[in-house]
Amino acid sequence: MSRKIFFFLSVFILVCGMMLLPSQGTAQPGPFCNGDFESGTFDCWNGTGDVGVADFNLLSGYYSAFMTNAPGSDMVLDGLSPQVQLSENPAYRDMCSWIESGLAFPANVPQAVNVSFKVRYKTDEDPWNPGCTDPFEVKLVTNNGSIELVDISTDGITPGPGATVRNMTTNAFVRPPMLPPFICEILPEPGVLQNGLFECETPVYEVRKRLAYTSCEPVSVRFAICDHCDDIVDSAAFFDDVQITFENLPGTLFVSPGIGGGAPIPCPPIEQPTRIKGR
Repeated sequence: MSRKIFFFLSVFILVCGMMLLPSQGTAQPGPFCNGDFESGTFDCWNGTGDVGVADFNLLSGYYSAFMTNAPGSDMVLDGLSPQVQLSENPAYRDMCSWIESGLAFPANVPQAVNVSFKVRYKTDEDPWNPGCTDPFEVKLVTNNGSIELVDISTDGITPGPGATVRNMTTNAFVRPPMLPPFICEILPEPGVLQNGLFECETPVYEVRKRLAYTSCEPVSVRFAICDHCDDIVDSAAFFDDVQITFENLPGTLFVSPGIGGGAPIPCPPIEQPTRIKGR
């Protein structure tokens, strides 16, 4: 074989090998279930308190999820009728509601995990009343602990470490510390609120975080809202389009992380536990 033929054959093999390699940072969706809530239920999710799926106050599609710190009480305060709680379940110990997604796990050893969602926070608390903060918190849950994604309350918005929070109306990113830009109604009488709900609301925010992650262990995302001041319905969060994806660990032609000249290392199959179906 002449040197010229050998040279061109070597180049051809090199190019073919590179085409077979996984690209740097290729997104790999995990089997994440019902993150858009378009089933109209909490299938694949598990939680407690005043949580549900609604076809009003939508952030995307035909359904969005919600949670409140509702106590399920019929009490009358200062002669005013109480708000009707959104669902039929009281918040846990009349203070908190939480919900956690089903597990997402990589098919191959990843180099990173990406999580994103949309959220709008609503409240009847005075947004500038210190102490009555009604925090809404979202965390990415792993086997080694949890990572905060965002904290929204009546006295501020705080992105988690490395997370971005984008105002979907203005496209501006949140730079803490800052008060949420609440939009509040001027009410002629009590009870005439947005869809019969809350006096003040934020714009819709998109929260994103990319985290270095090289484990085959599954992850999930957990939402919670609590009442830090009283025991009546004061705040709620509507959220939607929850996504968890993984990025493949890239290989090289000469140093392969797996078998087959750069093929990614497959993760062992993981059987997801049965999740409690929601309403």
